[in-house]
Amino acid sequence: MLSTNRERAIATLVREGALHRADLARRLSVSRTTASNVVQGLRSEGLLDVDGPGLKAKLRVSDTLGVLVSVVFQLTRTTVAVGRIDGEPLAVHETAHAVSDHGSTRLEASIPLVQQLLAGLEVPLVRATHVAVNTQVDVRTGEVLGAGASAMWAGTNPRHAFASALSAPVRMENTARLLGLVEHLAGTGGPSRNLLYLHLAHGVTLGQVLEGTIVQGSHGGAGEIGHMSIDRQGPTCSCANRGCLMQYVGEIAIAARAQELLGDVATVDYMVKQAQQGDRACQELIAKIGVDIGDAMAGVSNLMDPDVIVLGGKLAAAGELLTAPVRRTIHDHALPLATRKLTVATAKATEDPYAAAIAGLRPPITDPELLETIVRAALA
Repeated sequence: MLSTNRERAIATLVREGALHRADLARRLSVSRTTASNVVQGLRSEGLLDVDGPGLKAKLRVSDTLGVLVSVVFQLTRTTVAVGRIDGEPLAVHETAHAVSDHGSTRLEASIPLVQQLLAGLEVPLVRATHVAVNTQVDVRTGEVLGAGASAMWAGTNPRHAFASALSAPVRMENTARLLGLVEHLAGTGGPSRNLLYLHLAHGVTLGQVLEGTIVQGSHGGAGEIGHMSIDRQGPTCSCANRGCLMQYVGEIAIAARAQELLGDVATVDYMVKQAQQGDRACQELIAKIGVDIGDAMAGVSNLMDPDVIVLGGKLAAAGELLTAPVRRTIHDHALPLATRKLTVATAKATEDPYAAAIAGLRPPITDPELLETIVRAALA
């Protein structure tokens, strides 16, 4: 536990960003005189910088304290961000991948990309790395689990790879859960204490952001709603259960439903475009999918009591054609306390790959244990 005013001051400026001296004193619950003495000492050591002249200037941690790294793996791209120790981005870059590229190939491309960014910035040590992987992964060990989509990452351990390459603590995350944080930070659906993000892609994953923190579960398995059965007599899923939600509202399933209407060449994007242009059959299909989603999210709403639900993925481009039946179905089947102020919206920020990588700079400094590690290492 950080106990000295020196440690607590650095931790506060890392977690909250630049602050005026008076605000820092209030955060530390000390007098302005005590805060000024702490600031003077840290400045003399070169650990704090001042933005602007006089007492009205803001204090921020010095670049010499190190940097954070964020890496986000998605189906067709990897995005890397390097940021100051307080999460302020310094550089962002992305590289494209073929859908078929194995995880080992993606790691081999991303680690040198990080190293190139670091070299170009001439920055000091990496203090922590955040890695978001588009598969199910044990966030404690970095072990990739499961079949199906996880086969892309079979035999790899992203946590070990980045810890070895960058010699810094690594926090793991599922990419879909990180996208929930992106939407929270963007204010999608309005300010939220408890946001649920439903990612409708090849898989279907639920991300929860509670009071600005991603809910991972004990090992990183939270949010696998795509494997929740909604029909015990339904089709067999890759997980060996029957009637899983992803068999009805996953991207592959939606495309198959669209092809029944529009022919073998139909895609989710094309079906949505047709619906927006007034095709009643496509509009009705989106509404049916919305009801399936709403049925699942009604139970989730009773369990988690969100104030905002955000729908992401290609189908989210349908906008109100999708959100209206989802909202209506949730209101019809969930309890009033969970629905009376509930907002259902479509994603507006997750299509920006840079936004995801920049958001990945936040979790290391909002994790109390990792923040303590970062601060102690920076002040050593």
